Amino acid sequence: MRCPECKGEDCTHIEIHLKDDHTVQFFSCRRCEAKWWENEGATVALDDVLNLAAEGRGSSKA
Repeated sequence: MRCPECKGEDCTHIEIHLKDDHTVQFFSCRRCEAKWWENEGATVALDDVLNLAAEGRGSSKA
């Protein structure tokens, strides 16, 4: 993975599996410290990631 900011290749990648089969990826560049999230290949805002996580929690309640 290349950093969208500095084009560096030394990035940390963490995949997180949420409820309801949502999977998001967190990336952090070790070179310039840029951070970003992706869902289904598209860059998403942190607020969107939090909304996906909240949806998973709410759907398990009866």
